Amino acid sequence: MSLKKIAGADDLMTASDAGRILGVSVDTVRLLARGGELPFMSTIRGVRLFRRADVDALARRRELGKSARSGLRGLK
Repeated sequence: MSLKKIAGADDLMTASDAGRILGVSVDTVRLLARGGELPFMSTIRGVRLFRRADVDALARRRELGKSARSGLRGLK
């Protein structure tokens, strides 16, 4: 029997993992974190870790923003 881990809201991920979900580079994830758009915690060594729920929420906000902008294009 194999166990499949289900991603939970409090699961932590690296900037690389967050970038994959958001569709952006690791550098962009760092900029989003530094700018306050993506909450993070740091390890003692300075590695930024991101909660799955925060990354998912940002992904939804970014998607909604894209939808709103594309809907406005036809309103000239």
